[in-house]
Amino acid sequence: MAPSVHDKLKRVRKPRVHITYEVETEGAVEEKELPFVVGVIGDFSGHPTAKLKPLKDRKFVNIDRDNINDVMKQMTPGLNLRVENTLKDDGSEMPVQLKFESMDDFDPA
Repeated sequence: MAPSVHDKLKRVRKPRVHITYEVETEGAVEEKELPFVVGVIGDFSGHPTAKLKPLKDRKFVNIDRDNINDVMKQMTPGLNLRVENTLKDDGSEMPVQLKFESMDDFDPA
């Protein structure tokens, strides 16, 4: 069963990074806190199976521990390699195609 809003709120905690500044208003100094937000831009699809949109048409995606598997499945990240064929003793190479759909795909089998 999917976690409820109440389950998610139990896990919400104040960010570890706090950015504050002092501002003077009507003679009193007041401390304001700014949110700490990180935006990461990159091509994390590796060797995608579907054609990617042009950069100007892409949008930021909010990723957290609750939706990372859904985001990965949508991105269809993958990697195509040629590796030494250790099944044959002839020095040949074989193609290897890795597809990642969730964080569990990074655990050793």
